[in-house]
Amino acid sequence: MITHRVATKLAPEPPVRFYRTIAVTFLIVTLVLLGVIIFFTSKKATIVIVAKTDNKNVNLDINVASQKSSDLAIVGLVTTTKFSSSQKYFPTGNKTTDGLAVGEVTLFNETGAVQALVKTTRLLTPSGVLFRLSNNVTVPARGQVQAAVYADQLGAGGNIGPSSFTIPGLNEEKQKVIYASSSKDMVGGVRTVGVLNAEDVKSAKSDFAGKIKKTVEDSLEQNTNFSQKLIFVPDNNVMVDRQIGEEVTEFNLSGTSTVVIVYYNSQDLKSILAREVESRIDISTEKVLSVTKDPQVTLGSYDLEKQKAVLSVYQDVLVTLDVNGEKLAVNNFFGKKKDEIERYIFGLGHVVGVDVKFSPGWMRTAPGVADKVQVVVKNVE
Repeated sequence: MITHRVATKLAPEPPVRFYRTIAVTFLIVTLVLLGVIIFFTSKKATIVIVAKTDNKNVNLDINVASQKSSDLAIVGLVTTTKFSSSQKYFPTGNKTTDGLAVGEVTLFNETGAVQALVKTTRLLTPSGVLFRLSNNVTVPARGQVQAAVYADQLGAGGNIGPSSFTIPGLNEEKQKVIYASSSKDMVGGVRTVGVLNAEDVKSAKSDFAGKIKKTVEDSLEQNTNFSQKLIFVPDNNVMVDRQIGEEVTEFNLSGTSTVVIVYYNSQDLKSILAREVESRIDISTEKVLSVTKDPQVTLGSYDLEKQKAVLSVYQDVLVTLDVNGEKLAVNNFFGKKKDEIERYIFGLGHVVGVDVKFSPGWMRTAPGVADKVQVVVKNVE
């Protein structure tokens, strides 16, 4: 028997170069994919807008009556009171002369007997300034009385403020219980001589109205139904005792005025203003930055018979570009170039500058993903 050996042929092993090619190819593909991912995830656009603040003035006429009649009306009370007054004024000329200061004192008598004081009775301040009574006066027992006085000497020395006075003509014991005091300034020690002009009268009427307004305001009780009141003093019944063009040292204003008082709630007025402000701004680009100060309210007109009034209201509002506005939404910038973005933003208003930055630097358009686009608004005065 003859034995034969069978030889088995083995398959050839793949060369090392083949595996190396696969590995390198996989590495390259991985790096390319990683680069693509990094490229797309690192794309960013930052848009910084420098915007100025602008004033928008709101002027409204708001009706006031016992019942609301329209959207531009509020509930209020229109009433009047009469007030009589007289006030002395001086022209604005620059020539001065010495005069006698005059004023009024209150005489007090703490004794049980009436005290008569004759005209020219002396009254002395603690600093030694002497005044005299302008008329005979009788001071009641345990009482007081008002009396006119004038300075003993010409000149500015008599222009003193509120003071206490002793009466040197009485004995020392009586001086302790019969005395005087003043609550207002003594005036007239220096007199200004000038030609009365229209500006003098206008200024005096304004001051006269202001003093009447203050007096009326102090005398009014609080109206619990309304938080605000407007007091108007017409000047049509104010009389001037001198003529324009006349050379005078002083002149007087006097008259009885029908003072108009309008009560209203400030919150009602502010609600109308807020609604009006909102209607005047472009909410797609603008926002109210602040409402400066309180509204200025004056009396436009009034009808006393119908108890109605019209308030003229002026409000300053500061507005600027709204970063959250519709026209600054990031989707407005997707895929746009720098110059396209700049032109768009400068067309919105309030804009004084814009800086567009793309990252990486070789990018030419803004990314199309919302969280990769940032819009910042910086306000300047």
